[in-house]
Amino acid sequence: MLTLNSFLMDGVLTVPEAAVTLMAKMRSIRRKAGQTAVEYLLTTLVLVTVFAGFYGFMQGQLKRLFIGAAVRILTSYY
Repeated sequence: MLTLNSFLMDGVLTVPEAAVTLMAKMRSIRRKAGQTAVEYLLTTLVLVTVFAGFYGFMQGQLKRLFIGAAVRILTSYY
């Protein structure tokens, strides 16, 4: 006896490599999603490192600039 379900399943399973193709497609989607997540994390890490480095460098420079400006302002009045 041929039922609708057996007809559909037989049709799907007789297609060469249908299940393999579906699994390969799912793996490809997961790999792309994983790669995108890793790229975003690495980009975030690099940007945080760069800005933290600039902050550390500029903090010392700004301190010297403010001290120099304060000395010049105070010496001009006294």
